[in-house]
Amino acid sequence: MQPRRASIGLGMLLAASLLAAVPAKAQCILANPSFELGGSGGAVFGGWNQFGAVGSSTTASHGARAARVSGPNSGSWDVSAFWQRLDTAPGDRWRATGQVRHPASKPLTGQCTALVNIEWRDAADQLLSYESFAVATPATPTDTYAAFAVESGAAPAGTVAAHILFGVLQSPGDPSPDVLYDQVTFSSATPPTIDDMQWFDFPGGRTVTFGGRTWRVKGPGFYGPGPNVFGDGPECVWTDDDGHLHLTLANHDGVWKSTEVVAEESLGYGDYILTTAGRLDRVDPQAVLGIFLWEYGPCCDDAYTWWNAYNEVDIEYSRWGDPGAAIAQFVAQPFDFPGNLDRFDATFAAGEIASHAMRWLHDRVEYRVWRGGPGDESPATLIHAWTYTGPHLPRPEQPRMHLNLWKLGGTPAGDQEVVFTDFRFVPEGVASAVGDLAAAPGGRLLGARPNPFNPRTTVRFELASDQPIALDVYDLTGRRVRRLANGAFAAGQHGVDWDGRDDRGRSLASGIYLVRLQGQDFVEGRRVTLVQ
Repeated sequence: MQPRRASIGLGMLLAASLLAAVPAKAQCILANPSFELGGSGGAVFGGWNQFGAVGSSTTASHGARAARVSGPNSGSWDVSAFWQRLDTAPGDRWRATGQVRHPASKPLTGQCTALVNIEWRDAADQLLSYESFAVATPATPTDTYAAFAVESGAAPAGTVAAHILFGVLQSPGDPSPDVLYDQVTFSSATPPTIDDMQWFDFPGGRTVTFGGRTWRVKGPGFYGPGPNVFGDGPECVWTDDDGHLHLTLANHDGVWKSTEVVAEESLGYGDYILTTAGRLDRVDPQAVLGIFLWEYGPCCDDAYTWWNAYNEVDIEYSRWGDPGAAIAQFVAQPFDFPGNLDRFDATFAAGEIASHAMRWLHDRVEYRVWRGGPGDESPATLIHAWTYTGPHLPRPEQPRMHLNLWKLGGTPAGDQEVVFTDFRFVPEGVASAVGDLAAAPGGRLLGARPNPFNPRTTVRFELASDQPIALDVYDLTGRRVRRLANGAFAAGQHGVDWDGRDDRGRSLASGIYLVRLQGQDFVEGRRVTLVQ
């Protein structure tokens, strides 16, 4: 449903919040936003404050756990909620998103409502004002997660912190409902936004094309990891006549320059497959080759890494300074949390083709390395595999695929170079429903804006030549719900609007849909989220 500003019982809602609020140190980033890590001292979840009837649920939209808030059943207007406090300033606007669900066994009824509150607080933690949004009502379908997105007005004068509250309001005389929240976000909508922050390490503006996609080149300048000097020139990073990507770690006039590229698009759940040529087992012990998903956050502080704040999972080739150590590892960050690291050894022949893949899904990451190209995966070619199902799964916010080659604290014995020959991405659910997807040689799907959206979004795509295409929307069962375009299009960029309706003109339910573009010699898919 479309979130709306709520007015029922707000006095009781705020009274409950004020009574439960214990002054807390503000922070710069939402903690444990998928509720995967448990709390201590009576707290259900690490990082979250709580009041009322609260608990956890294994009916999750992401990972293994979701937050449950239940009506307090006190016989009057009353509230249960989880909340956090974040730093802000007067004039800032904030945006909250997430997934909400109420079960048919204990649904919202009468005037009960699932509410998201944004409260403005001063230096003494006194309430200045608030905004409240209804994100689910009795009319919201039961037993399914619905996406929501709300945005505040400007914080008033004197504001130093914002409280974000995810709760349920129970009305007098109505049965106690349950509401589940999962995969929530709370970030500033005032520049620099979280979108802007993804590109601060890429001031040079250089891009390369590889695997049918555009990649930005990091630098020039001094950045992490390391930190190191990162070079963005064509002597550091380039693609050759065969379309292969070359990353280097090399000494340039006495300065060691590391390299990194990142895909411009955030692709979401799916299988990320990188193919290399050469002897990765001979990467110098003072060098690291990284293949990883990562999202920049508003702050980089060890205090915020315990819940994988930056949505990072890695395939890494390095002996980490020890020539006798194994060469490779699969990682879910933080790496030092029990069960988040799987190390293994491997050898490769000169010029050998090998593929390295992470299939990122809502409840696991399936890591694999095999000999051969993207289509050669089989038990006979497998080098190593590991499935991660722990509490630090990346969330589908906007982590992007990064590739880097960087220096540890010591000095490599010589210049390093790694060659990537291919990149493939297969979105979750699309391969089984509509066929395998490869990188798009004849065109590409650029995504949809806005996303999430209501009431309409524009799906953008680019064609390398004049050709017939089909542009369709599928639900997550693989059923086609809307044909957006079918016919001949000229070379270049195009945009097609979708109003959130199916082929019969009926409004579709909130949720995630797969947009599929098929051309003469390619198929590509992207995820979009409809918020009703």
